[in-house]
Amino acid sequence: MIQLRKFDCYGQLIMASLSIASMAALFGLGLMIGLFIIGCWQLISASFNTKSFIDTGFKKRIIYYWTFAIANLSLVFLTYTIIESASEILSEILAGITLIGAIVIAVYYWRIYFKLIELLSLRNELDGLTKSKH
Repeated sequence: MIQLRKFDCYGQLIMASLSIASMAALFGLGLMIGLFIIGCWQLISASFNTKSFIDTGFKKRIIYYWTFAIANLSLVFLTYTIIESASEILSEILAGITLIGAIVIAVYYWRIYFKLIELLSLRNELDGLTKSKH
């Protein structure tokens, strides 16, 4: 299971690197597409890993993640619904806030996910050591 989590986490990082690298060729569209894919990927990953976060003592951190993710998604939908009726400046400000929020949330998830993987790896290693002594 640890190998699958590592694959998941490093896959997200590779996708982020590709989206940043594509910015020059796609003029920012690559970053937007990459953030959308990473955001969806992280939501799926977090939904599968929430129980593990809670069981290992990262309950507060995963609750923060879900709170920020839901708030940012709400802001995205709010921006999308008022984009035609609001001024262009307000729409750009809201879009900028959601873009920065998405980047911050992605980095935050990677940090807590790496800590979870590290803790679970350490637990597995310690379990192996205690089993071998008996």
